[in-house]
Amino acid sequence: MKNKNNNKLLVILGPTAAGKTKLAVKLAHKFNGEIVSADSRQVYRGMDVGTGKDLQDYVLPVRKSIKSKVHKVNTAKIPHHCIDVASPKTEFNLAKYVKLAHRAISDIQRKGKLPILVGGTGLYAQAVVEGYNLGGAHPHTIKGVGVKPDKKLRASLAKKSVAELRKILKKLDPQSKTKLDNKRYLIRYIEMVKQTKLPLKKLLTASDSNYDCLILGINLPRAEIVKLIDKRLIERIEKQGMIEEVEKLHKAGVSWKRLESFGLEYKFVSQYLRGRADKDEMIVKLSIAIHQFAKRQMTWWRRWERQGREIRWIDNYKIAKELIKHWLKKSTGSNM
Repeated sequence: MKNKNNNKLLVILGPTAAGKTKLAVKLAHKFNGEIVSADSRQVYRGMDVGTGKDLQDYVLPVRKSIKSKVHKVNTAKIPHHCIDVASPKTEFNLAKYVKLAHRAISDIQRKGKLPILVGGTGLYAQAVVEGYNLGGAHPHTIKGVGVKPDKKLRASLAKKSVAELRKILKKLDPQSKTKLDNKRYLIRYIEMVKQTKLPLKKLLTASDSNYDCLILGINLPRAEIVKLIDKRLIERIEKQGMIEEVEKLHKAGVSWKRLESFGLEYKFVSQYLRGRADKDEMIVKLSIAIHQFAKRQMTWWRRWERQGREIRWIDNYKIAKELIKHWLKKSTGSNM
């Protein structure tokens, strides 16, 4: 099925472990699409298990019915973008991601295919969909990556708590009302406001997006998400080699401090490998942290809805397929 609308962008979002990648891959195969990851950690090479890249899911068996029998005849590999684009030893920020994502989306659209933005990092997905300014220029038109990193400032701010960072941002920009609890984002916002002397709201103001978006959110019962998270965590530890992955990254030169800054799996496994927690304690703490993270993800999506963005909540492939069919038939236009 060829996508004739060159500004269409399908978005698949939802909490961790909800099955975003599997659903997106199936839809990409059905609607001639390619996937653009919207995950702040999947950009890093070598961080596969802990970030849930699930690269094996991008390969689908293609079956053909012959005389009422189903035969496996081949496999189809769904192309993906914005994965494995940076070293975990280097800094990677939102502005760099937005530039890469827009470039990938444009390339996919030029091929007459459907770009599918998939991920659980709310800020990354929203920045692409809304056309965030990021340093005073629309990402479609700038060649740079916005405000340059200030290493000295970052080093001093890294010692501050989330509450202290919010106060600093509030002092620089009295209009700021951010409730972010991510230190890396808060430090970046302070850096941007400090260098540009502009309020954060203006720096992150959405320009007119070039995309006609359909946003699908996976909405499963909370109890089911809890089970999926715990099941996947045990599989990552016992079968997929998550502990070994963190150990390998450290041996390759990624510092313990850097690994812990990635949070969740990398933080708690690093602590375990350094003897600061036993294995059972590490698993319990990590499980709690992931559950809390899933709640924060849903909070982000709900806030986005309150800001006026329509998200169609689904719980299966069939509903997603019908919504996409209807959307693709519509004339091109904004869904705001």
